Amino acid sequence: MGREMDLNAWRLMVETVKAGSVNAACDHLNIEPSTASRVIKALERDLGFELFYRNTRPVTLTTMGQVAFEQAQHLIEEHTRMMSKLRTDIDEMSGMIRVATYGGIGALEVAPLMVKFQQIYPDIEFDLVELMAPPPKGFIDSEGKSVDVILSYQENEVPGVRGWYVGDMPFIPCASPNYLRRHGMPRYPDDCERHIGLTYSSALRSPANFLVKDGQRLPLKWKNTIAFHSVLALKNALFLGAGVAVDMSLYHTYKEIIEGTLEPVLSGWHVPTKECFTYAQEDSLQCRRIITFVEWLVERQRETFTKLRKEITSAGLL
Repeated sequence: MGREMDLNAWRLMVETVKAGSVNAACDHLNIEPSTASRVIKALERDLGFELFYRNTRPVTLTTMGQVAFEQAQHLIEEHTRMMSKLRTDIDEMSGMIRVATYGGIGALEVAPLMVKFQQIYPDIEFDLVELMAPPPKGFIDSEGKSVDVILSYQENEVPGVRGWYVGDMPFIPCASPNYLRRHGMPRYPDDCERHIGLTYSSALRSPANFLVKDGQRLPLKWKNTIAFHSVLALKNALFLGAGVAVDMSLYHTYKEIIEGTLEPVLSGWHVPTKECFTYAQEDSLQCRRIITFVEWLVERQRETFTKLRKEITSAGLL
């Protein structure tokens, strides 16, 4: 049997691409570099073509290598998912639940809920990771491990994935009183060309480039920007008076707006409201611990969103 039928050879090939070199892949997979080199060469021999250009750092795939990598990556992901499910007793309220969501939300909302659920079911374990892609790709994390539950904004329907709507997430542009005393109040999108924008982006989101109000849509441009990839870092910059933020969901700012440490700006112009969902793969829901956690989590999230909407409505923010 040739190396093309060897799953570990394909796993090494995929890890080499992700890590950037055979040596780095060996560190991740705990194998000797000399062994890895022989495996890669044998795989290329049995395939009848080279997978990598040898004179580049990090390693670069040949044309056929790119085709092989894309298919091998799916193969490894499916195998990982299969083994994870086969090793789990689907009827037990014990074992690991892996949850993926946006970095900022994870610490503020999801972590306390996981603690509460574990107090109810002490044999449950959790692994909270940052969401790197929308469903279905998001069900495999950056380390190639399977994810059970995803919390994110609404995505297109995907076969084999079930979603639960939990609430709407509005966005209200804001800045600190300190910044507004120094730079003035922006009231229209055009005013932003004279202000500093604190922008947020992630693997799933790009910085806002337009705002809406009463059915109108206008482009958004800043004089200067400071870019963030962490919601918590952006929020800290807001407090320091560094600029104006339009990408912060109201979940992260409504208390500070009510207290007056942040002030709404742009007279009702805002990033479009996003619908929030909890997602799980249909086959994962066969596990009792997964379906029990998801149904419990969705109920808690809906309670949170209902409470949030009442508070921001009574404060006149909607």
